[in-house]
Amino acid sequence: MNRRFLTLGAAFAVIWGVLAVRVFYVQVLRSSHYRGLSESQSVHRDVLSPSRGEIFDRTGSRLVVNVKSREGVAESFRGSRLCPNGAMAGQVLGMVGRDGYGQSGLEFHLDRDLRGTDGWRYLRRDARRRYTPGASDQIQPAVDGMNVRLSLDARVQSVVEHALERGVLRTGAKSGVAIVIEPYTGDVLAMANYPFFDPNAPRGASGDNRRNDAVAKVYEPGSTFKMFTAAALLEERRIRLSDTIDAEGGRWEINGQWIRDTHPFDRISFEDAVAHSSNIVFAKVSTRIPPITFYKYLRSFGFGMKTGVNLPAEESGSLKPVGRWSGRSQQTIAFGHEVATTPLQLAMAFAAIANGGTLMRPRLVHGWADGSGRVVRAEEPREVRRVISDTTAAKLRRAMRGVVDFGTAEAIRHPTIAIAGKTGSAQKIDPVTGRYLEGRYNASFVGMAPADRPAFVALVVIDEPEQFKYGGQAAAPVFREILDRLAEREYDWTRRPDAWANGASGGAARDTLSRPKEKITTTLASFRLKVPGSSVEPEKARSAKVAVSGSAESTGPHEMPDLQNATLRDALQRLRALGVRVEYQGEGRVLEQSPAAGTPLRRGDRCRLSLGWAG
Repeated sequence: MNRRFLTLGAAFAVIWGVLAVRVFYVQVLRSSHYRGLSESQSVHRDVLSPSRGEIFDRTGSRLVVNVKSREGVAESFRGSRLCPNGAMAGQVLGMVGRDGYGQSGLEFHLDRDLRGTDGWRYLRRDARRRYTPGASDQIQPAVDGMNVRLSLDARVQSVVEHALERGVLRTGAKSGVAIVIEPYTGDVLAMANYPFFDPNAPRGASGDNRRNDAVAKVYEPGSTFKMFTAAALLEERRIRLSDTIDAEGGRWEINGQWIRDTHPFDRISFEDAVAHSSNIVFAKVSTRIPPITFYKYLRSFGFGMKTGVNLPAEESGSLKPVGRWSGRSQQTIAFGHEVATTPLQLAMAFAAIANGGTLMRPRLVHGWADGSGRVVRAEEPREVRRVISDTTAAKLRRAMRGVVDFGTAEAIRHPTIAIAGKTGSAQKIDPVTGRYLEGRYNASFVGMAPADRPAFVALVVIDEPEQFKYGGQAAAPVFREILDRLAEREYDWTRRPDAWANGASGGAARDTLSRPKEKITTTLASFRLKVPGSSVEPEKARSAKVAVSGSAESTGPHEMPDLQNATLRDALQRLRALGVRVEYQGEGRVLEQSPAAGTPLRRGDRCRLSLGWAG
């Protein structure tokens, strides 16, 4: 009996000893471990999401904003994005994924600046998993993303997109691109792609619609490239605008292959060769400079390299080194074949001609600011290099005026604003076979206005037009509509963007546009093309023949002029010169007029105009 009690007591002693050792092990030796387990079950680490930075245009209008939604009782917020203007500049702005990271466009390229940095805090909860805020003061605040201000102007963007859409639909084209550049700073005022892409509704958009062809489209520029051949020749003093060249009647053979001109000529001046876009003349005169010199000029204009714009997926185009040129490469490159460019690359090269010879880096972002409006960083205009002299640039603009005054873009001549431009039409190349695709063209036009001291440069590329294949027919009218609508709204190109916040210094003070040596002090609408008989004659006698299109003198003082498709300003000037009273309704171009063109008029007669935008 006693043995049983002793055995039982010994067993209890062992058990209690084991328990005591276990308690000692748990509470003393492993106390920190189990304390951590307890904390992990009762204390929750909550991620604090930052507010993503918003995107503004140059005037302070919001292009991308946050729409915040509350996530759970932890009171942390993660914003979703909204573009208040819908599809406006959709490919440029891009989109954000559900994870809060940028996926395309500026949202992707500037994601690190826009996204900010996550924060955290610890919250304790009881056995019923109820939060007890304030039980822990461990917190790391989130750092909100920076706001970004762009060079884009929503007003100009709207005009450009409207004109581009109408141009693509009018020609039955596949797609289109249009870019507007302020040449002295490199500011991108508008960058449009059609079909449009709405970041608010990305699911229905194809991959092609999401792509920003302004920087991703690589194509042979065709005749628009001739201006850079002309630039090299003029700068090297190997040709003058007045020099004449045999254009061979429109057919010329090089190494067993024929070069043809759409407009055949015999002997023609170099200036007229620009106006009428003679491939033969440019092929002939291009060999007046050594191939390596020609190549260096083209590289200096930025061809074959990226522009450095603040956008993802930019292509560099293609310009083969001289060592890979064939026996006819210099002649064909001279008129825009065997070379490939992007729309933005080409627009910036033309901006160098517009501003007097300096290649600028395209500026899409003006600066970054924190939530309080303090400018954190500003991006100033950047000169890449001087390419040609101001004298050469002026000669090129003069030659480009001929393109519009009496050449391949004569249809868009403006009665009061002098336009300089260049048309281009190039067959598309099959990326698989490397051969030209029959009947498929890129039709393009690059223009600047006013021609003598351009306030802006605009490029338009129409991809695979069905109705028209030439740049003067398909793309140039889009430029003219952009010019007309901006002039009608009296858009002031001298207006500088204000600082983001009153009293901001440093970056804010620098966030203004530099100006050319001779400041532009008037609005675009105030420029006038000089007419014959005025105190300042046009530069050549033939230009006098192409004065104000459809002026009163051209139709006779006693007949109703044909005002179809004229702007309101043009119509008013022409009718008031005849002493006719005008009534009109709507906005845009003249769609209907009463009385009809050619009707005899007397001073004091009344004319009615109906305005609109033809589809």
